[in-house]
Amino acid sequence: MNDVERLIAIEEIKRLKARYFYGIDHKDWELWRREVWAPDARLIVREMGKEVGPRDVLIDWVAMQSADQVSVHHGHMPDIEILSDTEATGIWAMEDLIWRSKEHPLNGEYSHVHGWGHYRERYVKLPEGWRILETELTRLRTEWVKTF
Repeated sequence: MNDVERLIAIEEIKRLKARYFYGIDHKDWELWRREVWAPDARLIVREMGKEVGPRDVLIDWVAMQSADQVSVHHGHMPDIEILSDTEATGIWAMEDLIWRSKEHPLNGEYSHVHGWGHYRERYVKLPEGWRILETELTRLRTEWVKTF
């Protein structure tokens, strides 16, 4: 892979992560299924003690967890390394805000959470383009808020 191909791959992975954030905040699970996740993908959320996969199970789990929430996810400062023509890794600084209704509180009692941390990811290039193969969310700080 030459330098131009490497830069194009990095930009494609950035756009992939943008679709990830758009999909979760808009609850567009079909976008996630078509354009974000590899079929054998895994999601790891250590603070919840969860490893979920493959793709369809992962999407169903996130959709269920999202219930009636409103979320805003931001990804910053990607550090993407292209390992080969079909493999890459990345680390993204992240910030998320999640609000829930009284009927579906977070951790049984909170109305919203504000988190900061990182996504550590592995990507694979399939015939249809780059997809997330594995993502691990780690939060460095969370602020839990009760308003109801």
